[in-house]
Order: sequence, then C-alpha cells, then structure tokens
Amino acid sequence: MSGYKDIDELFRLTEKSFRNLIREDEQQQIESSIWEQIDNGNENDYIHFHLRKANGTYFSVLDHGRIVESPQYGKVFYVLFMDLEDMHIRYNDKFAR
Repeated sequence: MSGYKDIDELFRLTEKSFRNLIREDEQQQIESSIWEQIDNGNENDYIHFHLRKANGTYFSVLDHGRIVESPQYGKVFYVLFMDLEDMHIRYNDKFAR
C-alpha cells in the first residue's frame, strides 16, 4: 500500500518516527488530536491524514490506533492504516448512508 520494501527502508526513510509518515503541514494537528483522544481516556484513536509513501508522495488514510501497556516496553501504539480512497470504492454504499 505504501511501497516500503521492508522495515529497514521504512525506518531509514522515516528516521523511525511516526511523525515523519504524516504530511508536514498536518503533523502538529494530527499528533495533537491523537494525544487529546488518549488523554480523554480513550484507548483507541481515529483520525484521517495523508500518509507518506516510500516514493515521497502521499495518500489519504484513516488511522485507527490503540495504545496498550507492555510490561517490557511501556506504552505501545498499534496502528491500522486504511486507504480512504479504496474504502470509498469498496464500500461506497456504506458511506452514502
């Protein structure tokens, strides 16, 4: 979906930072919204933004994140990215309601 060959390429191109996957003009607002959702007691966060592909272009995603507590690592985020355009194509009848 995003064109990264492997985890090493993803880490290299994003400098191991989730923030660097978000389009620059959206970074502050997206991070603020995610933390606001978590700080309000939500274990899950939902947000739309533009995700950076390996080739440097961006596409619209719906992000469903979940924060969990790991005894080994502390707070850990699990994130599911869904291609928003693909969702509209495949589930257009659901979005029309």
